[in-house]
Amino acid sequence: MSPSPDSHAGESVAVTFRGRGFARLRGKTLSVLVCPRCSQRNAPKVADKGYCHWCAYEPSREDIEPAQAA
Repeated sequence: MSPSPDSHAGESVAVTFRGRGFARLRGKTLSVLVCPRCSQRNAPKVADKGYCHWCAYEPSREDIEPAQAA
């Protein structure tokens, strides 16, 4: 049996928004951990909503770039 195309949907990928902020992309779910606009950190439960709890910024998926390894 071959793996389905969604078999890796559970793996998270570290991303930024044009080099700013920090998020995890898991399938279609975007967790905004550090806002690219106000630089505030979101609590994990709020981060999973996909926007900044502090300034209500909702990042564009067009701005997503892979995060650079430190």
